[in-house]
Amino acid sequence: MNKLVSFKLILYILLATFAFYINYYYANKGLYPIDTFTFFDASYYITKGLHPIKDFWVMSGILVDYIQAVFFYIFGFNWNAYIFHSSFFNLIITLFFFYFLNIFNKNLFHNFLLSLSVAVLCYPVAGTPFPYQHSFILSLLSLMVFYLAVYKEEKKYWIILPFLMGFAFLSMQLPSGIINLLILIFSSLYFITVSVKNIKYFFIGFILFLIILFIYFFLTKVSLQDFLIQIIFFPLEIGQGRIHSTEGAFESAKLINKLTIRGTVGHFKFINIFLLANLILLVIYIRRKKFIKFEKKILINILIFFSACGFMFHQLITANQTFIFALVPILCGFFIIQINEFLNINVKENIKLISILLIVFVTVKYHFVFNEQRKFMDLQNVDLSSAVEAKYLDKKFNGLKWITPGHYSKNPNEELELLGQSLNIIKNDADAKMLITHYQFFSIILDDNLNIPNRWYFPNQTFPASKDIKYYKEYLKKFNQKLDENKINTIYIAETFPGEFDFINFDDLLENKCFLKEDYNKILYSIKIKKCN
Repeated sequence: MNKLVSFKLILYILLATFAFYINYYYANKGLYPIDTFTFFDASYYITKGLHPIKDFWVMSGILVDYIQAVFFYIFGFNWNAYIFHSSFFNLIITLFFFYFLNIFNKNLFHNFLLSLSVAVLCYPVAGTPFPYQHSFILSLLSLMVFYLAVYKEEKKYWIILPFLMGFAFLSMQLPSGIINLLILIFSSLYFITVSVKNIKYFFIGFILFLIILFIYFFLTKVSLQDFLIQIIFFPLEIGQGRIHSTEGAFESAKLINKLTIRGTVGHFKFINIFLLANLILLVIYIRRKKFIKFEKKILINILIFFSACGFMFHQLITANQTFIFALVPILCGFFIIQINEFLNINVKENIKLISILLIVFVTVKYHFVFNEQRKFMDLQNVDLSSAVEAKYLDKKFNGLKWITPGHYSKNPNEELELLGQSLNIIKNDADAKMLITHYQFFSIILDDNLNIPNRWYFPNQTFPASKDIKYYKEYLKKFNQKLDENKINTIYIAETFPGEFDFINFDDLLENKCFLKEDYNKILYSIKIKKCN
């Protein structure tokens, strides 16, 4: 093993360690229940033979459920197994980006710094497993694999590509849907105008992925109709509402509210800087050629430009905090690769140095706001030093510093005490029951099937909550079918703040059933289903 290979290996080890640990560290700093525990109970249910879509309404993220179930199998049903998952994905994107840069850029120091930046800005923003991050990472991997497939013309990349695209979509329909569409368009252009010899390998990968998907339908008994409604049609309706800014669409996700200079240019200024820089290099290259012809360099640069625009467009119509700042070092990496090919040696080293210094500044800036202050979890205005050890609620949460935004931000001990009381109340109820909550960890702590109906409970955004929304009848049928099949007479509701679930109209939801409400403490009440007189 020569010295260069040994040095590269050391850098890979350093990057892997850093990427894993930085996400692990920040995932333990505070939480936002609706996002933090998205896959906690859901993945537990998979280990018990229950499945998303079929057994509870999800709308997105089913691949994340199954990957987390594997981590639970390996590391046990605990918080560490949960954040090992997200930390591992942060490691994957960091190492692959470093591998990718090393193929096209010889400066290991630049490649190392850019990869460090990705490790800081990618998954630590959320910390815990989250569908947007998975879809974002797998879409970025798809773009890099497409880049390698085009430049290296090796069949393995064309076979792998459809799997990454499909897995990205099964994590979250957007931004992967936009990126997948762009890759399909530019793959077609490549096969038509540059080389068609590898098209069969792309189709082999695509067919193999479809076979695996249909095997999944067969083994889990998830119906194709339910898959299409929850993963395709209902999300499309939500997305159209946000794009057209219709009444009832989530206010902070309406496109019309984001289409401002500050929202599109100022907010994404560093992404736009490198996006513009890549575009300028492309124009320089085309002008030097003095003719336009679809070739590898042009194809790749145009795809990267539109993909970055696609990521930003999706960010505009999400209700979450910004999660795509890792695009800045990634676009810088593409920019440096193109500098090596398009500019003369006298100026390109200076431009590279300026670019790297800018990345260092951007990384520090966004690290402080999104990692240190936990802005993605809405904890930027919360005193994180007031957090308490979550292990006092249950030892499965060892390592987590408990503090949430909002109602209990100044008194996390009260929240844990109320949760402890609620857990005991539900535990002492030996009958079949259902739980509606954003604290999606009750099932795993109690080791009990609490028949959760949904992954999320944003009305008409994550599930059809009213008669005015399309697919409400389908949801109503599944909800009442779950009650009847499991002989459930008690629905517990655990709120993260008072009145959180007041939007649920049980008169409509419980078809032809009568019920009484019973309060237990500040966060827990129940709906007792009884015979009608």
